[in-house]
Amino acid sequence: MQPLHGHRAGLQSRVPPLLHPVAPTILAEEHTGLQQVRIARHPVFGGQLFLDDDLQISESDCAYGIAMVSPLLGLSQLSRVAILGGGDGGVLNELLRSVEPLPHAPRITMIEIDARVVELCRQHLPALCGDAYAHPQVELVTGDALAWIAQARDLDAVIYDLTMQPVHEGQSLPGFVAGIVSLAARALRPGGVFSMQCCGHGREDAHDRAQRRALLPLIREAVDSHLEDRCEQDVLVPSYRDLWTFLSARKPG
Repeated sequence: MQPLHGHRAGLQSRVPPLLHPVAPTILAEEHTGLQQVRIARHPVFGGQLFLDDDLQISESDCAYGIAMVSPLLGLSQLSRVAILGGGDGGVLNELLRSVEPLPHAPRITMIEIDARVVELCRQHLPALCGDAYAHPQVELVTGDALAWIAQARDLDAVIYDLTMQPVHEGQSLPGFVAGIVSLAARALRPGGVFSMQCCGHGREDAHDRAQRRALLPLIREAVDSHLEDRCEQDVLVPSYRDLWTFLSARKPG
């Protein structure tokens, strides 16, 4: 099984170059035993995380975390949340910031397969993850996020911040997408919310546009089979230099 890391895992970054490019500064680079990790500082986008040469997130990209977290804020009960992936800590940090005014902070479990990614991001990307990992209501689980969610039940919300590419050899894209949504739906309580990142628009890249045409209908079909009130947001993520689609839905009941 390949590691379940990163929101664009398996897709190479094809963003257009800056008009006046400046070489980023490498802050850390190593192979963790699961993947090649590089953290760099970009002159425009700040600290950046790359996994296997694929851009995951930048310190400029608070819009990403906000889009992933905002669907949860309408819940009348928010006490148990799971974040699948997201080892950079950006979504976790945004969730904690967003629920801070609530009288009781939810218990948040984040499942990340590569503990070294978390360590490096805590060290080199503090503007992204802040002190989120030290929060008393946060539990960090090192392991397979899909195996974990398969055993979970009665969650108020599930945030999916992992690859949209199949992780098992021979697994089809439709089967992978349907499996993700089915596991998340089963883990939610009635009325619970599922939030996920989907794909980019590929405004500058025909290959990305073709991937979007193949992937997004599969996600919609899978979500509509298990959940209701599907809602999509298209958000400009600065360092991607592209619009990104985020989707949320509720479990009936």
